[in-house]
Order: sequence, then structure tokens, then C-alpha cells
Amino acid sequence: MGTSAARGGAYTLVVRGELDDRFAYLFNGLDLERIAGTTVLSGSVTDQAQLHGYIARVEELGLELVSVKQTDEPAD
Repeated sequence: MGTSAARGGAYTLVVRGELDDRFAYLFNGLDLERIAGTTVLSGSVTDQAQLHGYIARVEELGLELVSVKQTDEPAD
């Protein structure tokens, strides 16, 4: 597969609402920061499957996903 989409990188996911710290374990490995009515989840994502898992978790919790952004390119 060798494409950067299949590898990992650092990502930021923003959800509407301010999640309590007790939700952090549901997004293991991501940092959780509350900013002006949103929660910013950021950190390293191993691969596309893990990223989709985080997005699915947002959906399972009934949260509104505001944005997903790759913040760096994976190393070759």
C-alpha cells in the first residue's frame, strides 16, 4: 500500500462540545483540549484504520465532528 494515506501521521479532530477528561480513555493516545465550546483531539495516528476508528467513536458518542486535519506528513 505504501501511500501516505495508508500510513499514519499527526492528526487533529475537532468535535463540538467540551468533553470531560473522563472521555480521554475512549481516544487513547490522543491529547484532549477544550477550546471555546469545542474539544480538540490531537496526536499520532498509526494508520487509516485507527483514524476511522476515532471518527467512528465520535459518531457512537453522538458528537458533531467539526473537522479532521492531518497536521504533518508521515515519515518515508
